[in-house]
Amino acid sequence: MPPPSEAIQRYEIIDRCLTNPYKGFPTIEQLQFNITRELGKKVSFETIQKDIAQMKKPRKEGGYGAPIKFKRSNNGYFYDFNEQPDFTIRQYGLNEKNIEVMELAAGVLQRFSGIMSSDSYNLALHNLYASLNIEKTSKDNKLKNAILPQETGHLRGMEHFEIFVDAVKKEIPVSFIHYSYKKKRFKTLIVHPYLLKESIDRWYVVGYSEDPEHANEEFRFFGLDRIYDPVLIDRKFKPCKDTNELRSLFKNKIGISTINDKQHKSPEEIMLLVSREMANYVKSLPIHPSQVHQDHYSTGEIKITLQLIPTIELITLILSYGEHMQVIKPEWLKKEIKYKLQKTLGKYL
Repeated sequence: MPPPSEAIQRYEIIDRCLTNPYKGFPTIEQLQFNITRELGKKVSFETIQKDIAQMKKPRKEGGYGAPIKFKRSNNGYFYDFNEQPDFTIRQYGLNEKNIEVMELAAGVLQRFSGIMSSDSYNLALHNLYASLNIEKTSKDNKLKNAILPQETGHLRGMEHFEIFVDAVKKEIPVSFIHYSYKKKRFKTLIVHPYLLKESIDRWYVVGYSEDPEHANEEFRFFGLDRIYDPVLIDRKFKPCKDTNELRSLFKNKIGISTINDKQHKSPEEIMLLVSREMANYVKSLPIHPSQVHQDHYSTGEIKITLQLIPTIELITLILSYGEHMQVIKPEWLKKEIKYKLQKTLGKYL
């Protein structure tokens, strides 16, 4: 579950102050002090007053119906327990706005029900809906149907997702049969999984392989769609030596399929020219976090620079832009794109 927003965190702090029997009638200065101390960030009196106003709103308006009053003689706030005995926002689970958000999230998760064939996943999703504990109406159905994510359909291998999550959490090696698309062969492997990584709509197991062919490689990638009959085995687990290094494997890449591990180990500068028609799309949705761009105001084109370890996925991405993207440098990448375009064109001659 994602961490609560700052606003909700402030509501909870205000609630604790108002229900503290040893410090009654906290002033706005005291509320500000407590919020600053707990969040490490100072907020204005105006923000706190807005928070109190929001907490007092009815639940159907996203509030808690909190009976907050101000006592002039103490210059402080209090809960009117005559109006609502023993009130605290902790007594409430989700308000109507929360439920709407949860329904939207559940609607997105439900799209995965065709992909995640696990019974426990689908049961968890069912329990999530049940826990909302509200009557389904036509309005709720409209809300659920208000979003339409891209549907990938069933992905082979996703039925093994849970077993690998379990193996990663409990640090248990896994034995499975792996099919290599490149070598067109099956092979039994024992892998010590460190994490599951999604890349371009596919999931991969990342870990250490006991296969002698991979003896000099600390990390290997295995597509879930190529894995058969995974089994947890009773064997000493080889832990990851450096989790920071593991995470950095993906920081400077698009995808995971490095073109040549020996030649392209470090990020290099890649400069691309993007057409006027696609310029705003690439600026609004950068190809990679390292992207910086320079406008060419006379033509509307932009020049973007990326710091990346070249991958097959990067080449595929550049080719997908067709006439709207041109490689400026490095020279070897320009030649590679040119070669692939010529080869593609040859199929239509």
